[in-house]
Amino acid sequence: MNYYMPTVNVIGCGYAGIECALFLSGHGIKVHIFDMHRDYKCSCNRCTGKIDSKEEALMKSLLKSELLLLGSPLMREVERLENEGYPGCIAGKLLQYGENLVKTSKNIEYIRAGISQINPREINVIATGSNTDDKMFEFLTDKFGSMRCFRHMQISPVIDNIDPGYCYQGEGQIYVPLSYDEYLTFVNSVIRILNSQGIAYNHKFMQNTIEELACRGRDAIRNYAFMPVYIENIDRPYAVVKLKKESRGYSIEGISSRLDKFSQLEIFKSIKAFKNIVLYRQADVEDAVYLNSRYVVNDFNQSLQDHNLFIAGSLLGLRGYIGAIASGLYTGMNVRNYVTGKKMLPLPKDSLIGRLAQKVTGANMIKKNFKTLSYEELDEHGDLTNPIYFDSICNRSAQSLTRFKEVYTNG
Repeated sequence: MNYYMPTVNVIGCGYAGIECALFLSGHGIKVHIFDMHRDYKCSCNRCTGKIDSKEEALMKSLLKSELLLLGSPLMREVERLENEGYPGCIAGKLLQYGENLVKTSKNIEYIRAGISQINPREINVIATGSNTDDKMFEFLTDKFGSMRCFRHMQISPVIDNIDPGYCYQGEGQIYVPLSYDEYLTFVNSVIRILNSQGIAYNHKFMQNTIEELACRGRDAIRNYAFMPVYIENIDRPYAVVKLKKESRGYSIEGISSRLDKFSQLEIFKSIKAFKNIVLYRQADVEDAVYLNSRYVVNDFNQSLQDHNLFIAGSLLGLRGYIGAIASGLYTGMNVRNYVTGKKMLPLPKDSLIGRLAQKVTGANMIKKNFKTLSYEELDEHGDLTNPIYFDSICNRSAQSLTRFKEVYTNG
């Protein structure tokens, strides 16, 4: 039995931080929550004009029902607002509601301040997400390394009509090998475009875009996106372009850019296999702060380097307030067991929230909204839009989460 219950510091007062703090507070754990109170930019469908596909809408409804089953206070408020037909932005309203809850909770001390350092002897949850400021980002970079901390999210270009004669099939990817001369032609085409547009080498480019890498050095793109790999039956290539099959065309992995579409098309066509390509989606960069979570946390959102440190929310590469709430709740569950000396429990794989937690540390974590949680991963056979099939998934999820909740509650 623990006679001393340490205070948990939750850094960040967004959806994940609030959900985590409320869960811990509800289980008698003292929480300090730090709110930097930076401007919040809502990315919900109502504010962005995005429309979910039928599959995405069904997955969101399933995740909501799972969070309600697990007792999420924020999701109960979402359900109330939806049942009342609230006409405004539910995401923004929910954030105000959550802030009021943490400010009035007897076990939570609300502190309006930014944090740039943490005490490794204390238990900390970092859930700053898109509100991560420069000082906190520097701390994360110092702790986890610059190759695992990102300020911007890459949007890979999608192309089609590639020449199959230059392509080789790999494990889940298609490889396009480049010789030294072919690679140099690609880099020079980037530099030529920059020169033609009057962009100087000392221009402040977005991190890890092809223009920033090309100006950094000759082999920078090769060491980042075009890293050579072994391809059977051919000599070791100097660089390799990696393609991934999409529903329409192929995405070029590791590539991002802020150049215009026509400039990008000219650059890509400098590669022989891409001479006649069609550019369906241009490369882009989205403002976001996230970590390469696969190399930062374990299956319980606990730092691999410091067991007193946990990460929650969009820093793990999740998007949308529902995913952030799910991450905050799961992290809170793990922190509570860690504080009380109990074994941390993984969420059941039959549940969508379990798949979400698994995806965080998965090898193929793609930073897209609920498309990360493809319903084919729950069952390779079946149509999610079929009511009978969807009901069977919901029933299986509810049963597995009910068993998990019993084990978690009763130890």
